[in-house]
Amino acid sequence: MIEVKAKRQLIVFVVAVMMLAAAIIYFDTRLLDHVKQASRQQENLADEEAGDTAGILEPGVPPEDEEASGEDQETEEDGADAGEEENLLIFRENVTVRYNTPEYDLALMLCENRDNKTFIRMRYYRDGASFVTELDQEQIPELTGIFENRGDAGQGDGQQEGDQGQDPFPEEDRPYAIGQALLNPVQGQLFLMVNGAQLDRYIQSYFYMVDLNDLSVKKLFSYPAKYGRMQFNRDFSKLAYSFSDPPKTGVYPENSLVEVFDCINAEFLVRGSRKEDDSIIGKNSPAGYVYDYVFEGWHAADVLRLTQAARPSGDAGAEPVRSEVLYDIGRDLLLNPDGTEITAPGSAGTGGSGEDAGPAVTGGPGAAEGDTMDQDDPVGQLKLFYKYLGSDADYPKALLMLADDFVFRMGMLTQFGIDEIRKSDIEANQENAAMYAGFLKAAKFGSLVEVAMPDGNTAEISYTHTIALTGDSQFTQLMKARMEKQGENWVITLIEDGS
Repeated sequence: MIEVKAKRQLIVFVVAVMMLAAAIIYFDTRLLDHVKQASRQQENLADEEAGDTAGILEPGVPPEDEEASGEDQETEEDGADAGEEENLLIFRENVTVRYNTPEYDLALMLCENRDNKTFIRMRYYRDGASFVTELDQEQIPELTGIFENRGDAGQGDGQQEGDQGQDPFPEEDRPYAIGQALLNPVQGQLFLMVNGAQLDRYIQSYFYMVDLNDLSVKKLFSYPAKYGRMQFNRDFSKLAYSFSDPPKTGVYPENSLVEVFDCINAEFLVRGSRKEDDSIIGKNSPAGYVYDYVFEGWHAADVLRLTQAARPSGDAGAEPVRSEVLYDIGRDLLLNPDGTEITAPGSAGTGGSGEDAGPAVTGGPGAAEGDTMDQDDPVGQLKLFYKYLGSDADYPKALLMLADDFVFRMGMLTQFGIDEIRKSDIEANQENAAMYAGFLKAAKFGSLVEVAMPDGNTAEISYTHTIALTGDSQFTQLMKARMEKQGENWVITLIEDGS
């Protein structure tokens, strides 16, 4: 019995061991299968990463959109190139563009690179296409050294990247800067007022028009003044503004004047409150008054809203009478604010001609007899010089207005076998100099073209003069004069061909 019982226990033990071994073998087999499967998955993933990189896209890019992926890559490359260009700039500042539109989305930046070249970078859209171009110093010479000139004037060297320094000047009046930038989206034009040196409370300014169709650049004028905010009319066919005229230039008897530019034909309709024929605006303006105008805005597409200050001509100390008036450009009429025509002299809004206030300073055959010229007025002194030239009695006075180192250069002189005439030649009465000096007596001051004052003691004047050859034959020529202030007087140091 004992042996049988022991055998049964042994059999049970053996069976239990066998069952345990079978379970271990089963679980080991399952575990091995899991390990092999995981290993195969890892190998497949590594193969995909190494051999199929083209299938890995940026988030949000569909796998099948291969062109989009290529464009993203090009964009990144362009961004890298732009970053390299930005690193070459030592100065840059954004320029505010007024009248901008989503269609153009015009962005301007005034820049200077490491080669000390200053330029304006333009980014804009036209007909759905993107453009990036630059206006350089050859197209706009006044950009040269614009950042350095700020430092010389004690205003800092401009803004480097991240520099947000405070500027004490309003944007329009900031020296050595882009004072105003206006986009004409209808005509495809960009107008730029480039500010130069500060002259007292005025700025030597240069006004340019850029045609965005062919990127041509046209200089409209350069003149020292204080310019107001420029505005287009509602159909963008005209641009108007007013400016304060520095008394030292003496170009105009008025202190504040209005101008209107025709954007379609690219020409001025009103210059210095005067029409093309040099008459004061407003054919219903009575004589005997000098009128200052400040542009306040557009009343209609062809009508300006102005503030007028009227004072009797010849009475500089008179208190001006101020009023609001309208000016109809097409009809050349001054109107009351209600649109009725101004007719009564001395009433509110009375217009007037400035002709009685002194010589017509923007053109005409020289100064009228009996007129006096301010000694602090370079343009007036140049006109007085031409007036004296035409008078045998006053001819010696003309010579006194020439600097000791005065030089006269003109292509016409070559017919006399010389290139230039100096003051010493004229005073010595040399034959060629005397011959041409006599010929020059027939010259009359024509019209003023441009005035630039690099500083308070130097004036550069572009103008025309007319020379009568015979009784009914004459010709007009563009000239340039350089004048310097010596003591209290302006003297002429150079007269030459303007071409």
